Amino acid sequence: MRMAGDPQGLTEGDSSRTGRDGAGRRFLSRATLLLASLLGATLIIFTWSTTLDYLRGENGQQNAQAESEVLAAARAGRDAIPRALEPADRALALLQQRAGALGRGDRREADVLEQTLSNLARRAQDGIRALAVTDAQGNVTWQAGSPMPGWLGNAENVLAHRYGRMAPVLSRPGASQAGLVISYPILGLGGRFDGVALALLEPTRLGQALPAAQGNGDPQTLLFHNDGSLLARGRNAQVTGELSRLDPGLMPEPAAGGVGERVLTRIFPGTDRRASYASAQVPGYDLIVLAMLEAPVGGAFSRGALVVIGLAGAITCFAVLGLLWVFGRAFRQTGRPDQALDEEAPNPAPMRQHAEHGRKPVIPARTAAALIEALPAGAYAARVLYSGGGAEVHITAVNPAIREITGWDPAHFQDSEQWNRSIDWSSYPAGEPLLERLADSAGTAEEAIVEYRLRRPDGSWMWLRDVARIVARHGTTVDLLGCLTDVTRERELSAQADSASRVAARGAMAAGLAHELNQPLAVMSLAAENALDALEEGAAGIPEALARLRRIATQAERAKAIAAQLRSFARLEAAVLEPVSLPHAVQGALSLVSGNLKDANVEVEVKLPPSLPAVRGQKVLVEQVLMNLCLNAKDAMLSREGVAHRLIITAEPGFEPHEIRLIIRDTGTGLPPEVLERVFDPFFSTKPATKGTGLGLPLCRSIMLRFGGGISLDNRPGGGGAEAILTFQRARPPSSETPEPSPILRTVK
Repeated sequence: MRMAGDPQGLTEGDSSRTGRDGAGRRFLSRATLLLASLLGATLIIFTWSTTLDYLRGENGQQNAQAESEVLAAARAGRDAIPRALEPADRALALLQQRAGALGRGDRREADVLEQTLSNLARRAQDGIRALAVTDAQGNVTWQAGSPMPGWLGNAENVLAHRYGRMAPVLSRPGASQAGLVISYPILGLGGRFDGVALALLEPTRLGQALPAAQGNGDPQTLLFHNDGSLLARGRNAQVTGELSRLDPGLMPEPAAGGVGERVLTRIFPGTDRRASYASAQVPGYDLIVLAMLEAPVGGAFSRGALVVIGLAGAITCFAVLGLLWVFGRAFRQTGRPDQALDEEAPNPAPMRQHAEHGRKPVIPARTAAALIEALPAGAYAARVLYSGGGAEVHITAVNPAIREITGWDPAHFQDSEQWNRSIDWSSYPAGEPLLERLADSAGTAEEAIVEYRLRRPDGSWMWLRDVARIVARHGTTVDLLGCLTDVTRERELSAQADSASRVAARGAMAAGLAHELNQPLAVMSLAAENALDALEEGAAGIPEALARLRRIATQAERAKAIAAQLRSFARLEAAVLEPVSLPHAVQGALSLVSGNLKDANVEVEVKLPPSLPAVRGQKVLVEQVLMNLCLNAKDAMLSREGVAHRLIITAEPGFEPHEIRLIIRDTGTGLPPEVLERVFDPFFSTKPATKGTGLGLPLCRSIMLRFGGGISLDNRPGGGGAEAILTFQRARPPSSETPEPSPILRTVK
């Protein structure tokens, strides 16, 4: 029997109860660890599953957006092709009218029509290279323009109309000719088939009508025959081998009214290419417009995707840290010291000693190492020892996953000298290293995060995020757990997105403002000098000085309008349109650039009738467009010697009754095809960096689009310079009744 108060006087029942209590605590601790592990794994799996679902959804949205863009381009091409074929339709209608006149015996009317059609084919106007008429057997009875075979009895067009087709037929001519042939039947009395009216077209005419691809992110458009053969392509469209013929799977689905469509997206196996296609049937013709937009599979992530990926990574880090915290807490509650790590009987004495001194218990070293190595992340355990006023860091355990993250072996990470030589300390936050700073926080901080650049074994650099947390303090020793994460991609994408958005926005606005304000400021500077010269003459020079000051005020208003327009570009504000007199706008623009043109010996010829209808626009901005085009023409003519420098400004009716076209021609060197394709691209210029920024023509195009019109630039037919065509909308469209002949046509003739 033990004496009362004897510290060794524990009965056998007391010992049994103590063993059962220890076993219960161990079971509870292990159950807690298991439950925490399951919850952590579930959270991580759920987080990344949701992230992948979001990314798949975003990919679907990108596909839907691409399909919407190609469908819009295909529909735009489908609507533009009939307008491009209208001149050929009118010519064929005149051929049918000629056949009717011959049938009535009216040779005079037939001669007039033949003369008109011959002139049309000889000038190759509107892309019409040749016109012809056959009889019912296919013999060519009349033709103009490029010569055609004398007998076309076996031609697709003649056979189709002979067997009853009334709709127009488009086909390719024989191997000896290039182009497209469009035809209509000629019917006699009682609907008798008397022959075929044919027109030979330039394929590029239809290609120019298709929507142009301004950049890599715009759809490319192609025109196919119903049999799948390629007829024409839009500007900048690249024809690959797989699109030399139309894939039957891309044919439009049949629909009422002949306006069938098909939209689909294809991913090419074994490559990183993804393409969205949209095809549309041109009603009334055997033509199909195909629009295509390619994009890499798994391209650059959007800001939303980057945010979701960042949140998923943060949640994963916090989940891992939470598991580490639970493991540390569970082992502290077991109260087992280092030397009794694998023993069955617990020794509560060290636990009571730590509690009496208010310190956290020591983490069992071997158990912590086993747990660290089992974690699915770049985790590590560290111990900081303070001695002699300094701190000594020991990495006690490292997860092998650190090799996959950094490329270094765990031994390299555990060697502090080698690891420190791999760190770019200029990227490290100021102050002590992470572990020393956290251990020296004296209980004010339990967790810290730092990001820095690290050199990999192959010499490349990466960004590393290091998250550490204190799990135990005991005297001069501090135990910590940490987690390493590669954040290189996250940093690069964030920096690229921010830099691109800032540089593009600020650079475009600054360069555009400097470019557009340069001309008004130059006029104001010259006017100010002239005003000073006039005032030096005394009272006699006051009227001249007042005139120059008024000119300065006018140019100040112009500069204000230009700045407001640039601001509206940024805010996408709609311009307030008003009737504008083109003769007055041309006169105003020429008065501003007359000095430049005179210095370059440029002769200006204006052929505009005073009765020219007003157009929709803004006078200041119309003058700005004309000034840019005149100065560009002047620069082009200066580079060509031995030829008279002439600038010709004319007007003519547009393709639609409510359109007016203003044409500016020069006698310069013209433009190469590769320049024509990019002439409206922002920041593209053939001038030296000190003379041009590449923003003048893009701004002209933006202004004309705001007016509801358009601008095109091409070389003059036959060479000898370039021509710019501005298409305006009439301020008051003409009525639907038959109008009088246009005063523009009468004047030009």
